[in-house]
Amino acid sequence: MKHVLIAAVLLSLGGVAAGCGNDQSSTSADASPSSSSTSPADAPADASSGDLCHALSAGASIKDGADVAGFADALQKSGTPSQIPDTARKGFEVYVGVLRKVDPHATATQLKHMKNVDLSKTEQSEVQTFMGYAQQTCAPSTSSGGAAQ
Repeated sequence: MKHVLIAAVLLSLGGVAAGCGNDQSSTSADASPSSSSTSPADAPADASSGDLCHALSAGASIKDGADVAGFADALQKSGTPSQIPDTARKGFEVYVGVLRKVDPHATATQLKHMKNVDLSKTEQSEVQTFMGYAQQTCAPSTSSGGAAQ
């Protein structure tokens, strides 16, 4: 599961920031949002941890804008568990909102060179809190003596 969370973090923070300083990019996170009209705040707040972790696992297969749109849809549909801290929930909403702004027609190359997303320090902290929550919640348990893959 660690590789999935790394992919999610890279997409939200590192991958989006990979275009920092590259003003020649034709794809931006400010592009038209995907066709979904629901707000990330409308995502369920009573999901199981398994639902969230399963949705996050789709992040490992992101190759282009259509995959990002599918990933955002999966996260929107799954929502978050009720016990998620408020800051992590807000980070989930910011994260899904950023994903929704990616052009679903973007190619892999365009995603790689996407301009930086303009998040406030508070939003960055919220997303990092969500990623930390997801990593802790979705990490395989090693308490039984064997690490799961």
